[in-house]
Amino acid sequence: MKTLIAGPWIGEFGWELFAWQGYIRALAKKHDTTIVISRPNSKALYEDFADAFYEYTPPDELSDSFFMYNVDIKNCLKSAIKNNHIELNKDTVLLLPRRIGLPPFTHYTEHVIFGEHIIQPEYICFGKEEKEKYDYIFHIRERELRQEDNWGVEKWKELKILLGNSKIGCIGTKKESGWIEGTDDLRDLEIKSLLSVLHNSACVFGPSSGPMHLASLCGTPHVVWSKKQNRVRYEENWNPLKSKILFMDEHQWHPPAEYVHEHFLEWSKNV
Repeated sequence: MKTLIAGPWIGEFGWELFAWQGYIRALAKKHDTTIVISRPNSKALYEDFADAFYEYTPPDELSDSFFMYNVDIKNCLKSAIKNNHIELNKDTVLLLPRRIGLPPFTHYTEHVIFGEHIIQPEYICFGKEEKEKYDYIFHIRERELRQEDNWGVEKWKELKILLGNSKIGCIGTKKESGWIEGTDDLRDLEIKSLLSVLHNSACVFGPSSGPMHLASLCGTPHVVWSKKQNRVRYEENWNPLKSKILFMDEHQWHPPAEYVHEHFLEWSKNV
């Protein structure tokens, strides 16, 4: 019985979505049992194929460490195995989420050679159909990291007014995302429920972020603004489901609310 142990994932959420979980889904077919180790809230990403999921919360200084090549990922794995009493044997295969000395995966079709296997990542559309649906979802980014990339709350309030009498929900975490009056507060929603919220929404708005990448894997149209270097990632490299995307970079991280609304109206005619 060949057992695959994958993880622990300690990097950014967006990279987990497109540089990790799709590869593990494909690699699981080559093993009898698959064990995934990641953050508690990521469990829903692996439920369709993993035989077991173990939670691992990295120390704060490692929470966004995909690019930190001095991280001792092997020590993180040893800790996860010990704390969860995972048994190893000669048929156990360990897969760490790093390519030491090499750049990370940057395209969802990029293959990886793992032992005797050449793996192409496999992706599914997350979320299930539900009766409750939102017209729009806002991700009001309020991270301390790169605060200059946050979109001012007054612009969000203006966009809400421009969208008229619509049912709107705000997602993200209460620690790093905002909420505005007149919308449903969906922050800190368990990711399994969030997947269905996104899947059943007409459109998601926000600056480039992990939740916006998640919208792509729910097959949901999304409107994103950011620097032009991120365009190819949203439109091609990290869009395996070919989800509808309006990417705006003319004003980079700070387009006027009217600009966002006008371009959205024109784009939505063909969505």
